[in-house]
Amino acid sequence: MRTLLSIGVAASMTFGFAACGSAASSVEKFPEESITIVVPFSAGSGTDVGARNIQKLLTKELGVNILIENVTGSGGWIGWTDVIKNSAPDGYTMGMINHNFVTGAYDDVTPRTITLDDVQLLCNQVIDYNVLAIRSNETRFTDLESFIEYAKNNDVLVTAQTSGITDGDASTAQWFNKTYGTKIITVPVDGASDGRSMLLAGDIDVYFASVGDVYIQRQSGELKTLCVFAPERSKFLPEVPTLKEINGGDYIAFACRGFFYPKGVDKAIVDKVLAAMLKCMEDPDYIKGMESMGLQVDTTSGDAYADLLNSQLETRKEIWGIK
Repeated sequence: MRTLLSIGVAASMTFGFAACGSAASSVEKFPEESITIVVPFSAGSGTDVGARNIQKLLTKELGVNILIENVTGSGGWIGWTDVIKNSAPDGYTMGMINHNFVTGAYDDVTPRTITLDDVQLLCNQVIDYNVLAIRSNETRFTDLESFIEYAKNNDVLVTAQTSGITDGDASTAQWFNKTYGTKIITVPVDGASDGRSMLLAGDIDVYFASVGDVYIQRQSGELKTLCVFAPERSKFLPEVPTLKEINGGDYIAFACRGFFYPKGVDKAIVDKVLAAMLKCMEDPDYIKGMESMGLQVDTTSGDAYADLLNSQLETRKEIWGIK
């Protein structure tokens, strides 16, 4: 009886050591297959462009294919939920996250239970200040002041990925309505690129977006940027005044977009991927490529990244009257 028990214990210990050894070996060999980055917004959006711009460099650095998958809807929550709830914590699926994520718990229509506690943040990629843009051939208003006067007396359509606190563009529209008495109405879309297409087609009146969303079209002469919601002028749009310069408005808004893993991914894998990402983002050609699209590289990581994602939450809550 004792002999059989001893054999059983020894076998269990051997199996346990083998399993531990296998897990350690798997981490050491990571990655051994393609890695997918889930982008929760439409192709051509600022988030999507950022993912695709690092794709080739990260493929070279990690030695496996990096795949981009657009999983859109509900202002990013379809994609975020897919990564957090449905992905194995093996390091082969990551997502892109932005500042809207932290507002989910305050959504008055669909309050979200997923928070930053459910993710492992990697690093930020871009800080992209918000702007107000119009078509270059727009005649009803040609600057910020004439737009405000027009919008006080007429309904104005603008796109947003959701209504309410969970969307930056919807929040900017609400701030204008509360501050200036304008009548701005939001139209739902899956991403900033959809809104840009609708503006150029004449389906909406103005465009609340980010510098990166308007930079190329502005250079081509299709769009005119009226102001930037930043503490100082953008180096990409140096001739465009800030809101504060124009009328003293103190509204600041920006997109910060970066990468995350679901909880449970081995720390060694997280550290390896983070190191690879940071190395890619230091590449001069990568930085030059991002800046050619009006995207300001920012590699904030760790606790500071969580703070960056949370930095606009109180402003959003004030705009929407949430305690």
